[in-house]
Amino acid sequence: MNIIGIGIIIELFLLIGVVFWIKKLKSNQTRLPSLSKKIIKNLKF
Repeated sequence: MNIIGIGIIIELFLLIGVVFWIKKLKSNQTRLPSLSKKIIKNLKF
């Protein structure tokens, strides 16, 4: 495998990880409402 292919795979795994992390945060929103709102605002820029 070349470096570009490995980079794409790593980026895909990171993207999937972030999506799952956001879903986890949204499910924990009752416990940490201010934190998750702040993170979502930062992600939206």
